[in-house]
Amino acid sequence: MDNDDYTAKMAELIRLMRIIGNDTQQCEVKECAHNISTTITDTLSAFSNGNGGYIILGLSEKNGFTPVEGFNARSMQEALSQACEKLTPTVRPIIVTCPFEGANLVFAVVDEMLPREKPCYFTAAGPYNGSYIRTGDGDRRMTTYEVDRLLEEQRQPEHDVVIVADATPEDLSPNLVRALLSNERNAHRRVFEGLNDEEMLLDLRVLGRDDDSTTRPTLAGLLALGRYPQRCYPRLNISAALFPGISRDEVFSTGRELVRTAVFVGPIPTMVADAVDTLMDWSVGTIGVDAVRPPYLKAVLRETISNALIHRDYSPDAVGTPVHVDMFPDRIEITNPGGLFGAVTKHTMKHPVSSSTRNPFLFSLLRSVPYPGDGMVLRDNGTGYRRIEAMLRSEHRPAARIDNSIDSFRVTIPACPSGLAG
Repeated sequence: MDNDDYTAKMAELIRLMRIIGNDTQQCEVKECAHNISTTITDTLSAFSNGNGGYIILGLSEKNGFTPVEGFNARSMQEALSQACEKLTPTVRPIIVTCPFEGANLVFAVVDEMLPREKPCYFTAAGPYNGSYIRTGDGDRRMTTYEVDRLLEEQRQPEHDVVIVADATPEDLSPNLVRALLSNERNAHRRVFEGLNDEEMLLDLRVLGRDDDSTTRPTLAGLLALGRYPQRCYPRLNISAALFPGISRDEVFSTGRELVRTAVFVGPIPTMVADAVDTLMDWSVGTIGVDAVRPPYLKAVLRETISNALIHRDYSPDAVGTPVHVDMFPDRIEITNPGGLFGAVTKHTMKHPVSSSTRNPFLFSLLRSVPYPGDGMVLRDNGTGYRRIEAMLRSEHRPAARIDNSIDSFRVTIPACPSGLAG
């Protein structure tokens, strides 16, 4: 882009803000009549930690987004450059001076930082007090939980192989263990040749040894193969609700009751199968459906709920939060704690790229753990969302919507009423 392109983009943003009357999620305006704003580092941090954004200096929001009288663009451009040096990592925006309505304004384009570089924070305050994120038209200091999740991007988390102190090998389902061992021996005969069952389970990180050398299940082992993992983690379940209308407000604000609720427990294969069957039953009574064209594809629900359980955050801060499945007359929303991890973004997850997971041992186990009545729980190598897109597209159904943040990930699947599906 040349300077004319930046000037045109800035003018477009100002026109939008004049219409809506305030800053936006994407653009922050600061007057800086005589000095650089004291909160400029908050905004630089917020855009760097989020999806990037634009900063305009020398424009007055309170006066209808008009140029500030006496604004010195040259000195403010230098002051903005100096402010960028006060962050870790240093922010390197494109900063240009653009004419607007007879005045010169400073226009900055701040790119999102790479996941491994986040959090971007005001150096003097440190990561936990100096990291910000954009919320609406303002900057909000990030929570400890959000900072911890970003710091995890700089290393591979190992929450899924934490040894469960309250569990014993007897907490594992013998049938699931036998199936796992058989599948792994068949797939990797040379690797596991000569190893007994316990040695294999230790290598697969189903089991581990605690400080007293006692053999116990890991979190991944318990979730993939446990008889009842909720004995140790009561909230690692699926919480489902059927809402009476298309908005949560109809329950939370008006006092209307949920039509139905359900909690699904057991190991991941059982939770997914039970949740999918129940949601298909609910959809029949909610939307009206014939046997040929149900409002949801069973395979899409299975894939989406499995992904939510496999890729969710299992850190100590999140083990008290279930996966939520909310059904409305027009859609189903599946939400899990923890956003996308590593190299995966909303954009790259739609294309063939190397996948990333915060729970690599759980991921690996579920490729060899049987799903009730149909193959394995995990049927691909990290291409779940593309499978979902392909299934919906092949049936001429509306595409799923993705909403990702640092602390949560949501997939929304629109309903396809009877008679409209292909």
